[in-house]
Amino acid sequence: MKKTWKWMGGLALGLTFLLASCGEKNPYTNALPKDAAMVISMDLKAMAEKSGMDKQVQQSVGTMMKSSLKGTADALVDKIVDNPEESGLRLTDRVYFFATPQVEMGGVLVRVADKDKLEDLIGLLHEQGQCEAPADGDGCRWTVAGGGLMAWTDHAFLMVVSQGNPRDLQHQASMWLRQKDGEGYSGTPDFEKLKKADEDIAMTASLNLMPKQYLTMATMGLPADLKLQDLKSFSTLDFQDGKAVLEMEVLTENKVYKDLLKKQAEVAGPIKGTYLETFPANTLGWMSAHVDGGKAYELLRENPTIRQELDNSMMPLDFEAIFKAVKGDVALAVPEMSFAPGFIFYADVTNSEFMRTFEDLKPLLAMTNGQMRLLDRGKDAYQFVAVDGSMLGMGRGPASIWLGVKDKRFYLTNRESLIGKEVKGQSLEDCPWAKDVKGKQFYLSVNFQALSAALPQLPYVGLLDYLTIESDGATKGRMVLQMKNKKENVLKQLVEMFKN
Repeated sequence: MKKTWKWMGGLALGLTFLLASCGEKNPYTNALPKDAAMVISMDLKAMAEKSGMDKQVQQSVGTMMKSSLKGTADALVDKIVDNPEESGLRLTDRVYFFATPQVEMGGVLVRVADKDKLEDLIGLLHEQGQCEAPADGDGCRWTVAGGGLMAWTDHAFLMVVSQGNPRDLQHQASMWLRQKDGEGYSGTPDFEKLKKADEDIAMTASLNLMPKQYLTMATMGLPADLKLQDLKSFSTLDFQDGKAVLEMEVLTENKVYKDLLKKQAEVAGPIKGTYLETFPANTLGWMSAHVDGGKAYELLRENPTIRQELDNSMMPLDFEAIFKAVKGDVALAVPEMSFAPGFIFYADVTNSEFMRTFEDLKPLLAMTNGQMRLLDRGKDAYQFVAVDGSMLGMGRGPASIWLGVKDKRFYLTNRESLIGKEVKGQSLEDCPWAKDVKGKQFYLSVNFQALSAALPQLPYVGLLDYLTIESDGATKGRMVLQMKNKKENVLKQLVEMFKN
């Protein structure tokens, strides 16, 4: 199986050279499974052009392919590198990757340019011992390579893998390859969104993709009668000059889930940017949102599992009072990189009365015989002390957490020095992304330049500038990876990185 994927990977790279566009209609996309839980569409031609691959890289790809296909393969490799369609595959059309529900099967779909040339390539692979002898199937040809099955017709080439015997996939692959217009995934509205996307990579996925062992955690808080295939996402990834941009959107026609999304939107609000000036410009990581704690508490209690945990918690805290006091911007920051990074959480609160509930913790902690204590540190301020922080997942040795309310801000931190620390010089408000924060419902930023300064032994990190993730509402999000070099395409920079 590894050899097969190595060949496919090398072939995909090799065929990205000298690709010419083709507008001829071809039914190869009919072979996509109708029940696919995930479909990824890739424009390899555009990505090859953006990467600026030169002759040197082309020769390297050819050498890699020759190392896998030895002896008589050299002449064919040279022909493929010089003219990709000599492989019989046409990567000028978009290539599709897919997975069925619970990832029981996965595959790759490529358009066939010339079946005879593809047969020649498969024949050579058989001579090299890379696959079995091709055989006739129900309306297709097929062979087994490693742990996967390859099947093809005049129009489409499929590689399919699963956990079982690859020969058992032959019937399913032949059924997919015989699908007519409208019978497979290509006849769905979701596929129409993929077709209209002009970004380098586009993807649709449903919650039905999730393996069964992770479904309980993933569906916590969702309506019990929600069908997994009803909750979908559509995302695109585009490689631009100096940055990569990922756009994400939640798609659903389910009324129950639409109502839940509406309630989630009411919990949040537009960020005011209160905590931008609170931290220096070289802060390693920063995350902010605008929260109505009272509505958040009501929404959490609508979930039976969470409601039971809140009502029967071993922690004698008034969770309702804590939540309802929060109203406004909240922020979590890691100001600097270190062996044991410090963090601080801030939240705008309407009052400090909820801090009294922490007094109820003292009798419980007294039962630990000094292993854990809650110390008074002034009005509305406490220090939680643990003899061994590993009990709380904080690492071995003594650990402390400070919490309290100061100037109508609740704080929680593992470094007392971070509480109300004054910013000297530029703050996060001076960062280039800061202008995009206000009005968003969620915003996160990671400063790679700060990380690079702390970890000079990782030189490639210094090529990155920052990463941001933002959300305008409950259904849409955006992620941007900004390079330090803002003039050259991010793919070209990555190729140069690996060449060096």
